[in-house]
Amino acid sequence: MNTTPYNVPEAFDAGADSYDELVGANPGYHEHLRLSARRMELPGGGRGLRLLDIGCGTGAQA
Repeated sequence: MNTTPYNVPEAFDAGADSYDELVGANPGYHEHLRLSARRMELPGGGRGLRLLDIGCGTGAQA
């Protein structure tokens, strides 16, 4: 696969089907995301805030 800037969408499309499987293979992935969110110290843990999630896979990182 060519990785020129013109082929970036193609590269993401190629990995989309295996994304959840690869992320699921990392047992600490979601815990690491929760830890990162706690470190941001959002008021009320972020409850009531809005977030626009565009093209972020399953949204786990959002």
